Order: sequence, then structure tokens, then C-alpha cells
Amino acid sequence: MPISHKGGPPEQKLPAYFYRLSQHAQRCYLESDSITRFDLTPDKDATDAIATLVLTLGDGNAAETAEATRMVTAEVCRLVKIPTLKVEVRDIRPKNTRGELHGLFYPFDPRTRTPPHIVLWMRTAARRDVVKPRTFVRTLMHELVHYFDYAVLKLGDSFHTRGFFARESFLVRTLMQLEIKEKESAGPSLLREWLDRRARDPDR
Repeated sequence: MPISHKGGPPEQKLPAYFYRLSQHAQRCYLESDSITRFDLTPDKDATDAIATLVLTLGDGNAAETAEATRMVTAEVCRLVKIPTLKVEVRDIRPKNTRGELHGLFYPFDPRTRTPPHIVLWMRTAARRDVVKPRTFVRTLMHELVHYFDYAVLKLGDSFHTRGFFARESFLVRTLMQLEIKEKESAGPSLLREWLDRRARDPDR
């Protein structure tokens, strides 16, 4: 199991619901809050998987995007030495009064013995546009951090702590920036052109 990097986050008021949690859940919350990154160094296989996902997503094909997403998931799980998990990619995001749902993580269900899995949506609810690659990758990393809370950090629960979002940002920054840097070092690329084009048409 990889070693996670811990650092004391700045003192900040805990959310009100923290004090309603059980002692075990409070310990999980505070442990999650103290961990800001993973011991993870992407290699060429992971970089290539991210590039494939970015380009495939642009074609708007759900089946091909799902396969590319599963490839990224498998590579990231390999880097932290845990089993991969099922990922389902659906088309248009569900929407309610609170906004659009980007993704969901379902932990292992001991009652039904259902293994953990992730569901993602690849098109916006309002305009039905394919989401921006970085948005889609961030959503995938968000759901993977939930999985890692159980499988890597062994927390027993997964809360949206400051540490959680720091770990999410660490994965996005490490995987996306490394991939873009390598592509740019070789000169203009389809990936760079795609990212620039999508940047001019923000995902709403």
C-alpha cells in the first residue's frame, strides 16, 4: 500500500455536522482532513491513458468514452496498487433544483455483496454538450478519491473534508499537467488544440 503524505492543515472551524458524527466517524473525518496527497508518480501508461480519454471524449461517443475511462481508472488504481473497479459512463447528466449531477461513487455493499463502482455522466443537462475534458477527469478523480479512502487509506468512511479535495486536486494536477507538459514538449498537438478550443466554450 502506498504511503500517503500527511500535513497539518491550518486551523479552521469544523462543519456543524462533524459534532453529530460518532466517535469513529469523527476519527475518520480528522484523518481524511490531514492527508493531502498520495504517493503516486504517473508513468507513460497512465499518461497515454489520460491522452486517449481526452481525445475520445471529444468525439462524443459514450461507449468509446466509457472504455477510455475504464483504462484511466485501471492505470490510476495500478499506480496505488489496488484492484480497479467498474466504471459506467452515461450520457446526459441528471438535473434537479440543486444543479447537475456529475458523478457518483457506490462503496461496497455488504448486504448484497455488490462491489464498489462509479457512475459518470458525459454531457451537460442544459445544452447537452460534451463536458470539458478537465471537468470530466476531475469528476473521475473525485469519485476515485472516495474509492481510495476505503481501499488505500482504509478510513472506513469517506467525507468531503479539506484533505479530500486536496487529494482530488493532487490527482488532477499530477495526471493532467504531466500529460499536457509531455504533449507540449513535442510541439503542437491535437490534444492541445482540443483543450484550447474547449476552453473558449466553457462547460456550463
